[in-house]
Amino acid sequence: MSKQVESKRRRTKKWCNHYRGMHEKDQCEAGIRFDSLPNHGTREFMDSCPCFGPCGGCEKAEYPTDEEIEENRREMAKRLEAIGKARAAIVEHCGGPWKRGTPSNSGIIDCPACNGVKTLRFSRAGYNGHVHAGCTTEGCVRWME
Repeated sequence: MSKQVESKRRRTKKWCNHYRGMHEKDQCEAGIRFDSLPNHGTREFMDSCPCFGPCGGCEKAEYPTDEEIEENRREMAKRLEAIGKARAAIVEHCGGPWKRGTPSNSGIIDCPACNGVKTLRFSRAGYNGHVHAGCTTEGCVRWME
C-alpha cells in the first residue's frame, strides 16, 4: 500500500462515529458533553479531543473499520461521478464552458444521474461560471460551487 493511501486511511480513522460537529451542540451523538473533555475551551482542544483520535478516545468512542472507510469512499466516488454527469449536461445545455462575458443562465433539464424528466434545476453565474444545482428526485444530486 502506498504511503499516500496509508496516510489517508490513518486520517479517516481519526473521527469518532458519534461526532457530528460542535456547532450549536453541547454533546456528541453518544451523549458525551464536549465541555467534559480534556482542554475544552483551549487552543489545545482540537489536538487532544477524543472525537478526533488517536489520543485514545473516551469511554464511548468508536472509530470506523477499514471496511466502513472503503464503503464510504466508494459511495463518495459514486456521488461525485453523478455530480460530474449532471454538471456536464448543464454546461452542454448552456452552450459550452463558461468564459468571461458569458451571461448567467438557469433552467430545468432532464437529470442524467437518475434519468428524471425535467428534474434537474440549475443556475450558472455569469460572473464566474459557478453552478448551483439540485435534482428534485430524492437522494439524487445537489451541489453549490
